[in-house]
Amino acid sequence: MSKTAGLLLPRSVVFSSIGFDIAGGFRGGLQEAGIGDVTLKTESIGLGADDKQIYAACEKLVMEGVTIVAGYVNPTTAEKLEPLFAGGNAVFISLDAGYHFPTSMKKLLHVFYVSLQGALCIRTLTKTATDKGTKKIAFTCSFYDSGYRGPMAFNWGLDEGGGSITYNLITPLKRADLTLAPLATHLNSNDVDGVFAGFCGDMLQDFFKEAAAGNVLANHTVLGSSFVGEEQWLAQSPYPGVDVQVCVPWARSLDNEANVRFTNALKKINKTPNVFSLLGWEAGIVAAKGFEAGDTTNAITALEGFRFESPRGQVTLDATTHQSNAPVYEAIVQRGEDGMCVLHVTGVSPITDEQRVKLEEEINGATGTMTSWFNAYGCLDS
Repeated sequence: MSKTAGLLLPRSVVFSSIGFDIAGGFRGGLQEAGIGDVTLKTESIGLGADDKQIYAACEKLVMEGVTIVAGYVNPTTAEKLEPLFAGGNAVFISLDAGYHFPTSMKKLLHVFYVSLQGALCIRTLTKTATDKGTKKIAFTCSFYDSGYRGPMAFNWGLDEGGGSITYNLITPLKRADLTLAPLATHLNSNDVDGVFAGFCGDMLQDFFKEAAAGNVLANHTVLGSSFVGEEQWLAQSPYPGVDVQVCVPWARSLDNEANVRFTNALKKINKTPNVFSLLGWEAGIVAAKGFEAGDTTNAITALEGFRFESPRGQVTLDATTHQSNAPVYEAIVQRGEDGMCVLHVTGVSPITDEQRVKLEEEINGATGTMTSWFNAYGCLDS
């Protein structure tokens, strides 16, 4: 197998360094696995919304002799790439935030998934909260986040826990139009246990700022989606007046040797580690395992059931689905010394595995027409 890897790089105005983060992490992951002689070719895929553009980029790389390609794309896009990689006898490593769902959990022979498990984090957090008595929950979400599968995962977890939604608020697309007055009125006038918030990036910043100004969330349990706990934007977001419970795939403070090596490696190239460099790092380790196997057939065999120590703990590529299984962490968003937010991890979630099984069953059993934004999560234009 030629030691030439391909990398599909997205862009985003909200996560402006996303392409550099993934590439830096990928190179570091290869070095972590002891492979330093890999040639890397890259292709830009814009916002990750155009399947034809992504297919053409992959076709170009495979035609040039690339045997392993990694890219931050939607799982449904990865499904469409399977015939190309089967025909070209190559492997595709699909990276994603976990906010889209694949069509099913059926195995695609030439595709392996490495995910931040966003939907799993949301479902796990919601089930944990309902078990503790937070049953009546007001749901609020950005216009952007409402176009992904996070709300579905929240509803599934809420249903299992015997909870109910008391109110829905989708914030407007234009930042200038944001108001939480309707949510405040509902919380002040009704018997509500908590609030669920689904936001990311500058939309999270705006939500927290507005919540703090009106003391909107006072005296309520507040739950957040996994990207509410994303540390890059948390550091730029004012404390919303109350602590926020989240479930996250990874945090900079995780105390394990792999995370120390990951963090130090990124610092050496003048990069602050984040969830996107984590995905790149893990993709590099997976690619290295494939290269070590010798050819594509052996690489697929070697990657099925492959386990490795990641900065987020042990990651396994499930042999029957090619999905990545990894721990998720319970954490709290708190007030930092500068008045902005910080993330404090309290421990690994004890119900991750059971929630993963239920989520997979729900994905496989989902029926009817489901709409979604096409772009890869977090990849936004101005």
